[in-house]
Amino acid sequence: MGRYDKDRFFKELAIRYCLATQALPFLEVTVPNISNLSVTEGIDILTDIDVLGLRDAQDGHLHRTIFDCKTTNKMSPINRAFWACGLMKYVNCNDAHVILKSRAVHNHRISALSINVDLHDESSFTELGRTFDIGFADDLHYQSSIDRWNSVHQSYVNNAWSEPIFLVARNVTPLTDTPWISFRKLIAELRAARGYFDPLKDGHMAIFLDALSSAFVLWSTLGRDIRRFYDPSLKREDFEMILRYYIWGGKETYLVRQQLREKLAKEEKDTTPLDLPEWKRLVAFVGIIISAPQDIFRCAHVCRELSIRFGTSPIEKFDNQLAKTLKANSRIRQFTLALAEYLILASGIPKDLGNSVEAFLLKS
Repeated sequence: MGRYDKDRFFKELAIRYCLATQALPFLEVTVPNISNLSVTEGIDILTDIDVLGLRDAQDGHLHRTIFDCKTTNKMSPINRAFWACGLMKYVNCNDAHVILKSRAVHNHRISALSINVDLHDESSFTELGRTFDIGFADDLHYQSSIDRWNSVHQSYVNNAWSEPIFLVARNVTPLTDTPWISFRKLIAELRAARGYFDPLKDGHMAIFLDALSSAFVLWSTLGRDIRRFYDPSLKREDFEMILRYYIWGGKETYLVRQQLREKLAKEEKDTTPLDLPEWKRLVAFVGIIISAPQDIFRCAHVCRELSIRFGTSPIEKFDNQLAKTLKANSRIRQFTLALAEYLILASGIPKDLGNSVEAFLLKS
């Protein structure tokens, strides 16, 4: 039995609904305690979100939708709605769809809508999806199939060193409200695993591309923010200093870290600023994306598709769809190659991973 097989039919419908509405799906996102006071190791998990859909609502603002998929009736529909509303507020999501085996009574459905929860059974949810795309329930993307999601998850399982990458890419990224911290964490986990990546193994390519997809989710918000403080009249060094403050969570946080770094490096007389690895490359990437930050989120979808492609096997109709997407918007290829190059250089993983990504993107 695969990781995502429980309530799989409803989850698959939810994934396909996400794709029909231009949202990026995340499966079984774990919800941790707000603070961990346990003396034992590990993350204390409260619950998980069956499917979480992220949509670029406006200029980098992410609209988050919870999909609660239940094929058993252990709780009444309206109580399920109250539960979903509480979860929605806890993780700062915008709305929720609850897909149940049996249809809720009309009064309860209307009451649930007042708290931004939409109660459905299979039939009503399918009809809702068809209002966006008449063929939404068909297998139209690499992401559309639970079996293919299970294959990529197996790539993580088969490579125990990749678990920290999975936690950041699949659980932290979709719920974070501090994307600058999550991006630094993602780089750190990739650096920690740099000696394990093998460009000749498709499973390793799937892991890297999955992480790249999540990096683009983070950058959809980072790019929006940077666009707001970017000023062409600024001197380069002034812009870079503002960017440092932003990436490190503010001027005060940056200066405290810099002072600590200077004290530790005093004997070596190292006075260079505190930067992320390959800082100049990151600045160059920022220079590319600020011209069109609205295209950043679209790269996340393409990278997720490529991740599943490497984690399973190529399917011609999906490759053709990817080729059309890349041809319609040249910035997707440009942004993807630029961020892939940065992550590879910053983490120290083999450059041949980037060559494999480039080979597919350039031939499409």
